[in-house]
This record gives sequence, C-alpha cells and structure tokens, in this order.
Amino acid sequence: MAVHSKRNIKENAIIEAAEKVFSKQGFTNTKMEDVAKELGVSKGTIYFYFSSKENLYMAITYRAFQSLIETFYISVEHTKEEVGLEGLVGVMRSFIKFSEENFLYSEALLDFISFVRSTNEGTLDKKITDAMKESSYYERVKDIQNIPINIFLKEIERGRQDGSILNKQKAELIYLYAWASVIGFVKLNATSGKKTSILKVEISTWRNYIIQKTRDFLKDPEG
Repeated sequence: MAVHSKRNIKENAIIEAAEKVFSKQGFTNTKMEDVAKELGVSKGTIYFYFSSKENLYMAITYRAFQSLIETFYISVEHTKEEVGLEGLVGVMRSFIKFSEENFLYSEALLDFISFVRSTNEGTLDKKITDAMKESSYYERVKDIQNIPINIFLKEIERGRQDGSILNKQKAELIYLYAWASVIGFVKLNATSGKKTSILKVEISTWRNYIIQKTRDFLKDPEG
C-alpha cells in the first residue's frame, strides 16, 4: 500500500473519531486528548496528522461540504425530468433533511460561512489564526464552498427557462430567501429537540409550511 494511502486511512479514522466526540461534547469542550481516547491512540499521533483542533475541525467542514454537494447532486438527478421549480424545491427538501440528519455537519457549514464573512472573504490575515492558515483543508473548503450555491442558482435558471419559476427577483436574492428559511428552521429545530413541537407548532407542519411558502414565492412574478 502506498504511503499516502496509509496516511489517508489514518486521517479518515481520526476525522471519524473527532466527529463522534464533537457531536457529543461540542467543539469548544473537546480536547485533542478526547479524540485520541476515542480512537485508542496517543495524543501525539493525533497531532502528527493534525497540528491543531482547528485543523481537525476544518477537515470535518470539508467533509460536510462534500456531503452536502453530493446530496444536492442526487436531488437534482432525481428531479431532472420535472420542471425547475420542483428541482429547486427538491434541493431545499434535501438541505432540510441533510441538516436534520447531520447536525454536526450543518453546524460546521454555518461556522465556516460565518468565519469567512467575518474575515472579508478570508483575506484579513489578522483575523485568521495560524492554525487555520496551516490547514490544507481550509484551502480545500474554499475551493468548493460555492458549489452548493451554484447548484441552487442553476435550478432557478432552469425554472425560469421552462416557465415554472415566475419570480423576477435576482436569483441570488431568491437563494438568500430560501437559505434563511432553512437555516432558521434548522437552528430553532435543534433547540426544540427536533421531534417535538415549538411554540405549539409541530415540526412537520413547520417544515411543510416553509416549502409551501417557497413555492408561492417562486410562482409570484412580483416576488
């Protein structure tokens, strides 16, 4: 087996162990020793592959983006014979399901987006830690971070071409509307226990309401 393959196997094992620990304890409360204990190796072994906890979290963030992108592509494939509006709604549904089933990943995605925005697209070096600068996964994430947005925008364009999306607002504004609706759902849903009601509204009712209001928004020429 090639050396780089052995390294990849070890890195993946460490990342998977970190995902388990971060999911249980949260990023802030987790120490590298905790990840080492979960995997049954020394702390030195973890640091050999990942120089910092931030670096390790970036690896998880990269996985999160990869998983979301694959989820979106699968959704688009399933709705390719339908009109663009249904393709867009399908992507929204897949994003909601992804976030409900992968809370750690959805948190990592939001953390990264918040981080980039706070650093002026990652260009303000004084706000970027040395640990972040040293992470190869940070560069990998930056390379693919816009793919989910591009998939969404393509579905909007497809819907406009086939006449199923009548909203004349900028595609980017439509994206922000849908994104904000989903993120609000994910955030409040997490605090409510995910399966219970919040403010006497069942989670499934709320989820369906978001989808229906998005449909109405997309069909409204006035936006």
